[in-house]
Amino acid sequence: MKFLTKLLPLVLAVTLIFSSAFTAFSAQIDEVKVKASTDVSLLAGDFEVSGTKLNSKESLPSYYSSRDEGLTTSVKNQLYNTCWAYGSTATLESFLKKSGEDVSDFSPMHMNHWGTTREDGTGWIRDFYSGGYSYISLGYFSSWQGPRLESDYPQQTSIADFSLLDTSAKKQYSVNSIVYLDTKDVQTVKTAVYSYGAAVGNYHVNEAYYNSDTYAYYCNIEGLTTAQLNGHCISVVGWDDNFPKESFSEIAQPENNGAWLCKNSWGDAWGDNGYFWISYEDLYMFDTKFGHSYSFTGVEPYRDTKKLYQNEVDGATYTFDYIENYDTLTYVNVFDVEDGYDVIEKVNFESTSQGASYIIYNIPLTADGVPTPRQSNWVEIGSGTLNYQGYHSIDTKDFSVDGTQFAIGVQLTKTNGSTNSIGIDEWLTVGGGNYIFIPQSQKGMSYVVCGNTQPIDLMDFYKEMLDDEIGATFVIKAVSSKTGSILGDVDFDGRLSIFDATSIQLHLALIEVLSPDQQKVADVDGDGVISIFDATLIQCELAELDNNDSDDFE
Repeated sequence: MKFLTKLLPLVLAVTLIFSSAFTAFSAQIDEVKVKASTDVSLLAGDFEVSGTKLNSKESLPSYYSSRDEGLTTSVKNQLYNTCWAYGSTATLESFLKKSGEDVSDFSPMHMNHWGTTREDGTGWIRDFYSGGYSYISLGYFSSWQGPRLESDYPQQTSIADFSLLDTSAKKQYSVNSIVYLDTKDVQTVKTAVYSYGAAVGNYHVNEAYYNSDTYAYYCNIEGLTTAQLNGHCISVVGWDDNFPKESFSEIAQPENNGAWLCKNSWGDAWGDNGYFWISYEDLYMFDTKFGHSYSFTGVEPYRDTKKLYQNEVDGATYTFDYIENYDTLTYVNVFDVEDGYDVIEKVNFESTSQGASYIIYNIPLTADGVPTPRQSNWVEIGSGTLNYQGYHSIDTKDFSVDGTQFAIGVQLTKTNGSTNSIGIDEWLTVGGGNYIFIPQSQKGMSYVVCGNTQPIDLMDFYKEMLDDEIGATFVIKAVSSKTGSILGDVDFDGRLSIFDATSIQLHLALIEVLSPDQQKVADVDGDGVISIFDATLIQCELAELDNNDSDDFE
């Protein structure tokens, strides 16, 4: 998401870092003139986004519909300018139903109220009735702020009741992995819908181009500026290669057949019971001015026994790619240990550096709470290659935190022309420098390591290098649990091992009796029954077969 004019990459030399000989580049604002009318739900900007091409594991049909397959929930009628909340929530619901989950309707209004300006003036600078950005949804889900059930947080809930119901309404699922889609490639979008149930899509609304008789939309107006776009977010749930081109409005018809089936949020009295078709050739469907189009790929039931350590909750609003001349860069977040959640199981982070290799480290801290520069003391807990662009969730070697703080480092290395950048939670502006997002960044949260240099506090980097007092935070998170509460950790030693799987097998064979506490963590799949499948899941985890990088990704 790019609201800033791209800063020239900083060529860092060890001897020049923070020295008077270095001339900092000051942030130059790209004045994106968004003068959206009040009925525009999704605001556009001059974003620079790309995505991942997907390969289907099987031949895709000419027609597919998640609606026909029973993989969609009821059509909603949105309040306010909140299509981005409804479209993303519908897409998550379809993914979960595709995964076999019995899903109830989630609450888009909770997301809308959450995505308003905080009391300290930070966060998204918007009111609950204002238009929004697709990135609000990405931050909401990736930071485990929701979803909440519609029954716990109804659409009619006022923002005055947000704090109360935010505490009482139970979180339902934890979103860990999200793939950004290369929407210029029709096969990619089809694969996403077929594999994950749905994809978040966005388009420009002009009612003159909608045929209400056939529920078909196609807009061919060329050259619309950002300020002229009326953004709307929907959930793409199917396609028809043979949808007739003649079915579109008489004032504009595409050259070829074919259209996307979309679930809207204008009630079931609109369109085909709330659904409609958009031509493959629509000029603004999936336009990058609306941000990323994406699908959910890694979600699990939310458990109170797990905690997500994070220094931000708004997700990646920008990309940290200011440093050019290092093939390898290490991005570090330091976390405070809370409530006894001292066992780290996974590391989540956002990156668009598809193809880059990564190594994840548990990095010891000095007495001052700074990541140690002695890399020989860093402990590798995971490695691999980034197979897609988006939010990644890496199963790491479990380790127990010793002390009140710990640090996670994500080291990215350029390979085969890739970049080595990572997502950051950074301020955004539009229209003459007006802020639309302000982070809660602080010193001591994030550090960057270039080669063998000392770790550089990210706030110092922004101040000294970019003449920026607000700064940013790396979007790196750690999934943790309490000792003895790791699913599958039957012997309560703080890690998974073959002994845990063996203990379950012995329990099933009536050779060994597990205590009630042991039985709770032995139910790895959460179906309420201890079975041989639970032992198999542990063995798969140990064999590193359970990962979120799909074969669909190129």
